[in-house]
Order: sequence, then structure tokens, then C-alpha cells
Amino acid sequence: MSHSTENPFKTYFDQTLERCGFYEDLKAGILFFLGESCISANTNQLMNMFSEEQKIQQEFHRLITLYAFSTNDYNPYEELDTTPIKQLIYTYNEIYVNEIRQKSFNFDQVIKDDLKTDLIEDFVQEFKEKEYKLITNHNLNTSFFRRIGTYLNQFELSYQDIYLAGVNYYQKNQKVDFEGTNLLNLNIIDSFSPLYTTLFHFPLLFTYYPSNLNANHLFSSILQFLYLHTNTDIAKHIHAFHNHVFYENNPRRVRNGWEFEELERGVLISQTFHNALNIRKSPIFTTQPDFLASDNYLLKELKNQNIPLDNYKALITKTIEEYYETNIDEVVNGKLNHAEFLQLLAIIFYETSANAMIIKAWKN
Repeated sequence: MSHSTENPFKTYFDQTLERCGFYEDLKAGILFFLGESCISANTNQLMNMFSEEQKIQQEFHRLITLYAFSTNDYNPYEELDTTPIKQLIYTYNEIYVNEIRQKSFNFDQVIKDDLKTDLIEDFVQEFKEKEYKLITNHNLNTSFFRRIGTYLNQFELSYQDIYLAGVNYYQKNQKVDFEGTNLLNLNIIDSFSPLYTTLFHFPLLFTYYPSNLNANHLFSSILQFLYLHTNTDIAKHIHAFHNHVFYENNPRRVRNGWEFEELERGVLISQTFHNALNIRKSPIFTTQPDFLASDNYLLKELKNQNIPLDNYKALITKTIEEYYETNIDEVVNGKLNHAEFLQLLAIIFYETSANAMIIKAWKN
């Protein structure tokens, strides 16, 4: 199997995974599932973009081969025992749909025998009685990628081969059970935290919206997917405010002072928090009625209240530590990888600015 040496997307994606600070098993799991889910993840978008069947097939081929492509019919990984991966995908669906979202959905009725397996008990136990919220989803995503990667990394495959093993796995299963394979994939994609949603959008963005991809810092992309997870009716205002705070226009680039890779975490956290508070002093403050009309807040009790700024800071910190199960001191000391840290900054920015908009005034 030979690979072309010049591959701009592979270079870009590998650099991103590196910058995210992911360890090897996590990278391997992400790459496998990127190949495995590429068609499921992009079907709707491509069908909205193109009408001709032949063109759609062409574009699918283009997306699937972005990271790597097999140059001949022989695939050495057909010998790979994919049962453990099948178990992980099946168990993941059971956990996400029936444990976390409590849907009591019967997968066995809709997927064919080839895709059914026993559940992986320790994986299920890890998420027993967990609440449906961003951090639960994120931990589930991470556990899944890590488990796939740990399995695959025993075989000492290259990144390309791991990705191609994913493509191969999908092609094999969708021949057997097209509906079932896509259902299982789409549930996983549906569960992604903003961070993973961002990464899995890269093939599409790289191909069709490269200027958006280049103009956005990873932090901004994560923040945009966080809006979709939380509250769409006020998201456009917070997005406008985010552009105001983080970017210069013409050419669009991140303002000085936001050196996400260089600055200490503690500095970035307080900088994000203080900038988010300034939404009340920004042109966006004129949209306050939209915020008051909305009800999607973690701190609804603050609506139209007067509160001292220090109390507000304490409340936001407590909310982030409890609802997002994240101890800020541990984060400063390096508990999260870089990408998870950016996701936390996005959460701090969003929660601080959104909830600040419903307050009547700061009490002295």
C-alpha cells in the first residue's frame, strides 16, 4: 500500500490533533471513527449542496479520501479482528440512547444480527445513572475513542492505515445493513461534545469552506458548536459579541492578547471571564430584551435581579464546577488537555456573557 506524500488535509488534521494535546490512543480512536463515520456524518450536507446523484458520489469519494486513500484492492486490515470495535459501537449506542437519554429504545429490532453484540460491561458501568449533559457526553466520546485507539494501537499501524481501517469497516458493514450502520453512527455523532463536533466537521470545512476554517481559531469553532448545544435563540447575539472581542476585521485575525497556546491557563480563564462580562458595556447590550424573553439559562433565578459582581463571579464558578463537573484549580494545574481547556474557555465565555445579560444591574 503506498500513500501520496503531499496531503494537505492530513498534515492539517495531524497538526490539529497534536495541538489539541491528545495522547496516542485518543488520536487513533478519532482517526478510525473519522474514516468510519465520514459518509454518515456528511450525507445530509452533501445532499443539500448537490442534486445530481453522480456528483454526490464524487464528493463523497473526495471527502473519504481526503485523509488517506487505498491505492489498490488489497487491504491488509481485512485480517484485523474488528469484533471489539463492533462491540464498542453497539455498547456506545446502548449507553447514550438508553442509559444517558433514557429512551428505552430496542436496537435489536432495527439492526441486523451482524451488527449486534454483547455489551461491554465495564463501559456501561462507567456511565450508569449519569445525567444527560455536555460533560457526560464529552466523557463518553473520550472513553469511546480511547478504547478504540487502545485496541488498534496494539497492531502498530500508521495513522493512514488506522483511518483506512475505519473506512473499510464502514464499507463492509453498510453492505450488510445500511440503515443499521448509519443509525449507530448517527447516534454517536449526535452525542458529540462541541470539541469533537468541531473536529469531525473539518473534512467538510476544509473542502468547501476553507476560508472559514482558516479564519477561525479552534476556540471559536468549539464555541460555535456550543451554541447549538445550548441555546439557539440568543446564540447569534453572543456570536456577534464573540467576534467583537476576539477578532480584528480585514484581514480577520485573532486580536493580540489572545495567545491561547502561550499564555498561562489562569490568565486566560480570568481574561475570558472579564471580557465576557463586558457584554453589558458592548453594542450587544441593546439586545437585552431577547435575552430576557428567553428561558434557556442555568441561572434563571438571576433574571432582573441586582447582584454584586463578586457574587456573580462566585455563582458562575460554582455553576461551571457543578454542572460541567470541572474543578477550575485542577484545570489551571493541567488536568485537561489543550483542546478540553479551549472547550472550557468557550463554556466560561458563553455562560458568563449569557447569564450576565439577564441581570438588572450590578449592586455596589
